[in-house]
Amino acid sequence: MLYFSSPLSKCPRPAYLAPMRTTVLSAGFALAIAPGMATAQTSGLEAYNAYVAGLRDLGFTVEDGAINYDGTTDTLTISDASLGFKGVITDLPAEGFDGDNADADASENTNLSYDLSLSSGTVTIEGLSEDNNVLSASRWSYSDDTSLSISAAIDGEGRFLADARLAGAKAENYSFTIPALPAEEPDKQASRWLPFFKTLLQASYDEVRVETTAMTLEAYADEDGTETQVMSGTVQLDGYLMAGAVNGKIARYSLDKMTQTLETRDETSGQALTQKTSQGKTVYEDMDANALIALLDPDVPETGDEVTVIRTASAVDYASRQDLGDGTTIAFKINRTSMDDLTFVKRENDFLDLMDNMIAGDRPEPVDIITNVFQIYRSFAIADARVSGVDVSIEQAGVDTPAKVAIKEAALTNVSSDGIGEMMLVGVAAPDLPEGAAMSLEWAALGDIEFADFAPMESMIATLIDNPDYGEENPLDVLRAFMPHSISYEVEGLKVAVPDAGVTSVNRAEMRMSSTVPPIPTSYYAKNDGIQIPAKALGDPEVEAFLEALGISEIIWSDETRLYWDEATKELNLERLTFEMQGVGRAEASARFGNVPKELFEDPEGQGQMALIVAQFIDARIRFVDDGVTENGLAHIANDQNIPVNIFREALTEQAAEMTAPIQNAAFTEMVRSAVSEFLENPGEITLSLKPQAPVPLAQIVGSLAAPQTLPNLLNVQVKAN
Repeated sequence: MLYFSSPLSKCPRPAYLAPMRTTVLSAGFALAIAPGMATAQTSGLEAYNAYVAGLRDLGFTVEDGAINYDGTTDTLTISDASLGFKGVITDLPAEGFDGDNADADASENTNLSYDLSLSSGTVTIEGLSEDNNVLSASRWSYSDDTSLSISAAIDGEGRFLADARLAGAKAENYSFTIPALPAEEPDKQASRWLPFFKTLLQASYDEVRVETTAMTLEAYADEDGTETQVMSGTVQLDGYLMAGAVNGKIARYSLDKMTQTLETRDETSGQALTQKTSQGKTVYEDMDANALIALLDPDVPETGDEVTVIRTASAVDYASRQDLGDGTTIAFKINRTSMDDLTFVKRENDFLDLMDNMIAGDRPEPVDIITNVFQIYRSFAIADARVSGVDVSIEQAGVDTPAKVAIKEAALTNVSSDGIGEMMLVGVAAPDLPEGAAMSLEWAALGDIEFADFAPMESMIATLIDNPDYGEENPLDVLRAFMPHSISYEVEGLKVAVPDAGVTSVNRAEMRMSSTVPPIPTSYYAKNDGIQIPAKALGDPEVEAFLEALGISEIIWSDETRLYWDEATKELNLERLTFEMQGVGRAEASARFGNVPKELFEDPEGQGQMALIVAQFIDARIRFVDDGVTENGLAHIANDQNIPVNIFREALTEQAAEMTAPIQNAAFTEMVRSAVSEFLENPGEITLSLKPQAPVPLAQIVGSLAAPQTLPNLLNVQVKAN
């Protein structure tokens, strides 16, 4: 977003800049600021002269033609006006920041030079005055030949150029407070400009408007001493407007249309890749730029108060087409994007100190960079952001039909430093994927994400940077620091079609997981309903043949799992574990354990064994309800083995009985033999239950393994059929 209300703000001159020539006469362009002005109210010409003098102090170069002042109308007219600002930032690290200050080689540092200029055939200022360091103008306008040029270069790396032409640029009822900059200090070259930054953002005006901005962009890379163009492009902005600004609070920003064409060089092939982008009406309403000041200003305390940075924003008719090389092109279209309630909460950060130190030649520690990035991210929250009417198309050379994906809507809600409410996709359709595949989705969401606390996360970041092997040696500690405390997902109406494999579909799937003792989940729920997979999609001929014998050409199943630990009662419940498949049957399981201590979740490796010893077994139940798999499976296997079905049933019955031999309990063995025989003879349901009269310590169960014949009575084991 270009704030043409204050174009002089782009490049202040810090003290470390190389010496530069200063030719300052006027600054009619910039509705900017300058110290050292008169404290009493002044006339237009006096205010303008003081304004120009202040610009000299800021390091700007300004050249004018004629300056005419009409006292009757209180109008200043400046012809052939130009403004410049340039400098050099020396001794910047050439290869980034590795945090190893002791080994840093100053000879590898480089310099960044920059140059900004603004020129106009005529600048007209009406009603300019200054009163007690407040500068005001009823109208400030530029002729349609106004140009803005920006260039930057890094020694030995490359350079960037931007040239813009502005038409219809003007400001109405513009006023701002003149800042008092601190004295220059070698180690405060970024932070000393904070007052200037505040003045820019806290300016007041009825409107700042630029009817048309046309811009050209160029970038060059220095490759072994040869300059090569790597990017060129054009940008046009129509109908730029900022309105209703009072002390940093802005009622409205809008842009009628944006178009952009960029050509970049593919480093692999050397060919030019083109990107064309356009966007229709863009509107932001009720903005508060004071939040950006609070973000950077270390003197603004952390109060926990929430500030709305942008109440609402929207844009329509976005379109982009990008060459990817080798004849591949990707195109995007978005009907509408919107955002509601972007808010800010002050978090402690050292961003300005980092900038000061970098400019002074000190390399910041990686942990400081990462921590500050986290803190800046944690400062912002979004109540709702969404896009609708998304179309994606990928064209490839030699492929007749483009791959297409359409998304009815995507949304992101309640995003903050605490977590993410929901990330949602609605109405996804991809009928033309490569190799004849297709996909559709009615609805999917990932949400209820509660982030881990920041303090342990911050400490772990420092630990991992100091000792990169710590994560491999202590994976549980790392997970505990970073893993979200809760997360969930839901999927409805998913279908995937693959040639020669058929259609795989999910009617509905959901999962919810949370923990009071992260990273081990203490509450888990999952349910899948109506999952359908063609048998041939399994790619296993033997399994496919078995399913075919059962009369199953498509696997259709549902399952459900519910597990939770109650910290108050210390009871661990596997409340429900079910699996149901058409043509096979339904399996159910449940179990309860008491006196399960928190230490089991906190340190399963170190305290798990001891924790399990004090836990108690309460009850458990396993049940299977047949839906044809027993009769059909017996017949298929018996036929395959060339034996009568009744003989095969008897063999299975005896095999089940033999499996109980290690328990050494004849009554239990006979109970199992009887139940299995009855079930195989007349398939219905079979149940295994363990329900002791009172909870049994797990330590006692483990001890009973020395005399296993006592276990069936100890646990009151029952096996029943039908």
